[in-house]
Amino acid sequence: MSARATFVLLVAFAAFSGTALWIDRSTTPTGQLLVSVVAWLFLGAALLTQSVPIRRQVLALVAIATILECIGSLVWGAYTYRLANLPLYVPAGHGLFYLTALRAAALPVLMRNARTIVIAVTLGATGWMAYGLIARPLPDLLGFVTWAVFLRFILRGRYPLLYAVSFAMTTALELYGTSLGIWRWSPVLPALMLPAGNPPTGIGAGYAAMDALTRRIVGRAERAWASRSRARRADGAALPIASARGSEAPAD
Repeated sequence: MSARATFVLLVAFAAFSGTALWIDRSTTPTGQLLVSVVAWLFLGAALLTQSVPIRRQVLALVAIATILECIGSLVWGAYTYRLANLPLYVPAGHGLFYLTALRAAALPVLMRNARTIVIAVTLGATGWMAYGLIARPLPDLLGFVTWAVFLRFILRGRYPLLYAVSFAMTTALELYGTSLGIWRWSPVLPALMLPAGNPPTGIGAGYAAMDALTRRIVGRAERAWASRSRARRADGAALPIASARGSEAPAD
């Protein structure tokens, strides 16, 4: 994908996210469904321009993110959406978000300045985390925990630039979405009794974890498919040999 096409994707994703969330701040369930249809069409069109491995990664992340959304919102209640549901545009939005972050992190200008970007985002995340601990009515302990997770991926992960880009994008989207009231984080997480900001300051670490999990799952699946394919080819190559040997047997 060219740098120009990546830039178009970035602009389109930013415009769609801003518009869709703005509409959803006061729309009806029917209006939300229309937004969802557009989101899935957007994702489908965007995936048509990608390679097969990228499509697999994006679709795998959509599945993982949807499961985590159902657990985190509908079951656990760590955060709730405005209509107390899981908007159908959210899974598609996760796919678009991941694809956009993936393509942005591959831009030559970002790759040339990867170290500077990673350091800048990490320092910004650290300052944001400290603000959540000190300046809020309740210390944002969830923000601190997720910041620590983010730091681990930055220091030891294989794709620090992608994690930094994802963190910055997630933070911007979380601030925008919560400011509109599209979703709201519980002040204290159920069961864990852990205070959380709205949004938690380090919540951008979630995409680093989902990215790592997605790559691991897709990688294992691709290796399994390749292994089965080699086994089938080996079996197919052995059949003519076995048949030839059988034909050499003397007749009664």
